Amino acid sequence: MVNLGPTVALPPVPNSSAPSAVKSRLCKKYNSAEGCKFGDKCHFAHGEWELGKAFVPSHNDPHAAGSVPGRLGGRVEPPPPGPATSFGVFATTTRISVDASLAGSIIGKAGVHSKQICRQTGIKLSIKDHETNPNLKNIELEGSLEQIAQASKMVEELVRVTSANAAAKSSGGHANPGSNYKTKLCDNFAKGSCTFGQRCHFAHGAAELRKSSV
Repeated sequence: MVNLGPTVALPPVPNSSAPSAVKSRLCKKYNSAEGCKFGDKCHFAHGEWELGKAFVPSHNDPHAAGSVPGRLGGRVEPPPPGPATSFGVFATTTRISVDASLAGSIIGKAGVHSKQICRQTGIKLSIKDHETNPNLKNIELEGSLEQIAQASKMVEELVRVTSANAAAKSSGGHANPGSNYKTKLCDNFAKGSCTFGQRCHFAHGAAELRKSSV
């Protein structure tokens, strides 16, 4: 008997979707008005004399660009662009619970106060019902930590001024002699951003400063 040696495994049949290494068909673009843009790198024959001619795929070949497998198989796709980040950094939300009677003052007439807070800080402000207490409202501030800190100070000042004005009205229209009315300078007035004018609980300059009677 003739020993034929060990059986040699046949190479796997190439995927029909993979481009052939031999130019077995004529290029449809070559003789068209626009011509073939791939030139010598084209996978198809530019004439009968090229039929059966082998070609070497280029790494920059546009034909093969979409068929390069990734580490887990499949096409290599560019990562999708990430979502645009609001406020320049990741946004967060903070809630400030206030008495429901103060919500209107925080919003202001025609929304003047809430709009100014949003415009100056870049914050997103909304007022919602408290989850459990109907006598409270939640002031929701959405933005960066720096924006929330700045907006929180403005909201607290609104609450403080509104409460002081309410106390003054209940005492006959004058501030309580024992209060801190106009005993401190208004920080926002110095920055040119105070919205309360003559109603502000803080002094707009040294001329308005009062000595505390406490």
